[in-house]
Amino acid sequence: MDFTPRLSGENSIIASLAVVAIVEAVYQSNVGPAADVHATEPFDINLTAATRKAGWLSLGIVGALGLLAKDLNIFILGGATVIANEVIYRHALATHPGTGQIVLTPGSYAPKGTPGSSTLAAAAG
Repeated sequence: MDFTPRLSGENSIIASLAVVAIVEAVYQSNVGPAADVHATEPFDINLTAATRKAGWLSLGIVGALGLLAKDLNIFILGGATVIANEVIYRHALATHPGTGQIVLTPGSYAPKGTPGSSTLAAAAG
């Protein structure tokens, strides 16, 4: 497959910034502001599902538009925006609204041999 860009330099930057705006709109319409996510209980099941859905939808949009335009700038800027949003929202999901501290779920860490411990921890020990 020939990956010759269909957009010139200036148009490539404009299209990439448009994809960044689309990704931001997807996160805002599916999850809402990160401040609201910070204000909810840690690992709220609905917000976790909405964040996951927004991430997959954004990746699909970035991939589709990048392939249609055959432009690496769209992949780079769009992918960086998805990663940045995932970090922001997953951090917001993990923090407790009262203390601001990151909360670990029971499955986050379990000593070897206890129910819920990962197979990696059991295999390593």
